[in-house]
Amino acid sequence: MSPELLIGLVIALLVILIAAEVPVAFALLTSGAIGLVLLKSAGYATNTLANQPFSDTAAFSLVLIPMFVIMGMFVVAAGIAQDVYGAAARVFRRLPGGLGIATVAACAGFAAVTGSSAATVATIGRISINEMRQHGYRSSFAAGIVAASGTLGILIPPSLVLVIYGTLTGESIEKLLLAGIIPGILTAIMYAVVVFVRARTQISAEFAVSAPVRAAVGGGGAGTGGGAVATGSDDAPMTSADVSGRSAASAFAKVTLLFLIVVVGIYTGLFTATESGAVAAFAALLMLIWTAVRRRGMRLWPLLRQAFEETTEVSTMIFLLLIGGGVFSFFIVSGGYARDFAAWITELPVSPHVVVAALLLALIPLGMILDGMSILLITVPLTYPVITELGFDGIWYGILVVKLIEIGLVTPPVGINCYVVAGAAPGLRAEDAFRGVTPFIAIDMVTTAILFAVPAITLWLPSIASTTG
Repeated sequence: MSPELLIGLVIALLVILIAAEVPVAFALLTSGAIGLVLLKSAGYATNTLANQPFSDTAAFSLVLIPMFVIMGMFVVAAGIAQDVYGAAARVFRRLPGGLGIATVAACAGFAAVTGSSAATVATIGRISINEMRQHGYRSSFAAGIVAASGTLGILIPPSLVLVIYGTLTGESIEKLLLAGIIPGILTAIMYAVVVFVRARTQISAEFAVSAPVRAAVGGGGAGTGGGAVATGSDDAPMTSADVSGRSAASAFAKVTLLFLIVVVGIYTGLFTATESGAVAAFAALLMLIWTAVRRRGMRLWPLLRQAFEETTEVSTMIFLLLIGGGVFSFFIVSGGYARDFAAWITELPVSPHVVVAALLLALIPLGMILDGMSILLITVPLTYPVITELGFDGIWYGILVVKLIEIGLVTPPVGINCYVVAGAAPGLRAEDAFRGVTPFIAIDMVTTAILFAVPAITLWLPSIASTTG
């Protein structure tokens, strides 16, 4: 069988299995194993299945995955998310579109302690969408803000997607996590600019001409009444902002502490990435215990049990993906397909930057139907050798890959974040979320183009850390 026919058959089998709703991990495992049988022999495939899963998951650096996951679970169990949203709302309440900007900030803050896009969307969406509706935001635009801002969960450290990328490529996980900081902040700022401009120009498609604004509660005066005109400035108080200054400051301090443990520990060399994950998870556990002690009626053991159960489920899913992806990647490497693909690409009579741009753009349709980790496991074994052969930096490429995966997460027809946010708020349809996320997709393309054109934005912080280390 010719190499071209064999790789075509294996990829077709992978597509068919995924279309048949076979879990991606098992689809990768099955197609990779069958490819090895056709490439070599049944005995070769059996030996690979006996050894490859262990070698793919026995790396000490992968301890970082359950550490980051359980840190996020402890933060969710402690109820920190609502206070973070309230704190952001207090800070930005006087800006046009302040509540929407607060949602972007809360998503960025929550992403900094969970590393999960879906968890960020589901948690912040439950808190924020109804608040934005009551302050005159169209449901579609409110959903678009949350769906787009939730993508920060796979870019701002701790990012599980970046950890997987580092594991697949051998790039420094510490440098990858540091490299995600500035692009993550830039992306959040660009999202906030979209909300600010839409509110400032009073675009009727995004903000209702009139909407009931809740009567003021807490430290202020009388309410505004039910027929007030929404201006997008969000001056009126909202439930999520009805937290004391002490609670808001406490929530901000907790999120900042966890973020600094991860980032400063890595930056200064005090911790490795794995050690920083463990220390941050322990700090989150102490925060949960402290919250349970202070709040009457909050039972600690059920929260701990749920956090450990969900961590086990998520971590198991990730490691299954690693095993399936490892077998599939081994088939790609054994057949020499990655080497041949890299040689073919590098010989094309086009600019290397055009090649990289084409490889990146191909990730968008994949992001419409697959989660970020599955995309990495399928594409990186083929594309990473091309990038390094062309002389580009693997860390820079990793951040761009994550950015394109972000765009895929909110792109129809199967943008996962839009379905998650639709399930997080009653009466909200996925179609509304897809409509509202359109301006954020456009600004994401602009942001990605900036990062593509100016690699120093991505590589500056890792290079500084290397110098100081």
